[in-house]
Amino acid sequence: MQTIDWSLDELLKGLVTLQENYSTISISGLSIDSRLTATGDLFIALQGIQQHGLQHSQEAINNGAMAIAWESSKEITQRDLPTAVPCIEISDLHSKLGLISQRFYQNISKHMHITAVTGTDGKTSVSQFIAQALQKLNMPCGVIGTLGYGVYPDYEAATHTTPDAIRTHALLYDYHLAGAKHAVIEASSHGLSQGRLKGVEINTAVFTNLGRDHMDYHDSIEDYGKAKRLLFQSEKLQNAVINIDDDFGSLLAKEFLDQLNVITYSIKANSSISASNIEVDTDGTHFEVQSSWGNANITTKLVGNFNVSNLLAVLGVLLAQGTAFDEAVRVLESVQTVPGRMQFISADPAVVIDYAHTPQALANVLKVLGGHCVGELWCVFGCGGDRDQGKRKLMAEAVEEHADVAVLTDDNPRFEDPDAITNEVASGFSGSYSYTLLHDRREAIHYAIKNAKQQDLVLIAGKGHEAVQIIQGKQLLFDDKKVATEVLKEIS
Repeated sequence: MQTIDWSLDELLKGLVTLQENYSTISISGLSIDSRLTATGDLFIALQGIQQHGLQHSQEAINNGAMAIAWESSKEITQRDLPTAVPCIEISDLHSKLGLISQRFYQNISKHMHITAVTGTDGKTSVSQFIAQALQKLNMPCGVIGTLGYGVYPDYEAATHTTPDAIRTHALLYDYHLAGAKHAVIEASSHGLSQGRLKGVEINTAVFTNLGRDHMDYHDSIEDYGKAKRLLFQSEKLQNAVINIDDDFGSLLAKEFLDQLNVITYSIKANSSISASNIEVDTDGTHFEVQSSWGNANITTKLVGNFNVSNLLAVLGVLLAQGTAFDEAVRVLESVQTVPGRMQFISADPAVVIDYAHTPQALANVLKVLGGHCVGELWCVFGCGGDRDQGKRKLMAEAVEEHADVAVLTDDNPRFEDPDAITNEVASGFSGSYSYTLLHDRREAIHYAIKNAKQQDLVLIAGKGHEAVQIIQGKQLLFDDKKVATEVLKEIS
């Protein structure tokens, strides 16, 4: 990254009145994590849920912080402030972090075409498909999302689906320096409600769907929906690409019709972009597209109606930014599956890895795979600990409705008792439905693959691309694909 230097006065202009001897202090970086603070940084100490960032100020100073901006708090007095560096109090600092980050990184998003994708399911697939399509059009695209951060396809590991505002602006700055004029961001409900995208000038927003998830964070499904809605209130937003097969999406499209260039998509109804005559065979999926820009027949190696919807979203984004319809269709057909999303790793027996970890996503994947399965459909699944407990029974109900054989196992128990998790999940099965419980995930995968017959299909759901299993705070190496491949090799 190129060196950036700001005077403290320039960086905080309009947010606070500085003491005269503070104004010319030179700032060459921003940080909110004291462990990652570097020489020349402005350390930003926010009020957290359990503690204030000032508790880590000494570490930030030791690492080279030139000054500290701290969020006003009734619990903080002058005696709590370090004296080694200037400490600037700013009220409601967390809501101003986006503006500070935007200033420091020279409002770089203004010079890029930024697409943000939100929804319960499909964010990662749609984002990756957009990046793939743009690369095919010789338009390098930066990505910020679950699979990692970087200019497609070269990623570093992601810390969050949507990182904090400083990291988001810094990544966009790096992408621009690397020659990418486009970027796509997965906008999680946490990220939106916490303002992590503030200061980013988003051109196009995409909404995929609204289902049950994150009820450990949001008070209700209505609150969850309001978080998603925030994306469409972004100040510089021009285009909205919205799935109107989803009830909440239909409401969004109507609400913002007069404010934005709304492009709707559907596989069920008339819309700006519609798909019909969807057919699946051994080559993939074939469907017809009708749109305001033209009509076309599309063949893709992706499978499932939900992937048809995802491709329509991508088409909407390409058309919104001015790509010719024929060109957009051409690159759409070249899109490849995303790691850990409906990823076939074996044909005998058929074994599929998928990230599905919500009731609706699991049901959708099982319905699609049921159409590809001649024998019995197996499902290896679990639920994460310390997360939305209300969806656990619903996961079991989805499996019972769409799978012939269920193997219940541990996902990421985190700090929760695995027995408590699986008991809640199992309560969603009816008394007549038989399932196998194996807490050891490796053992569960081995059991399913070993006992599946030649024409059966085994879905290993919940973790997808993840390469670790989180147990009692420890991240233990565990990759569903790698484990399944080892099992297949062993039993062959």
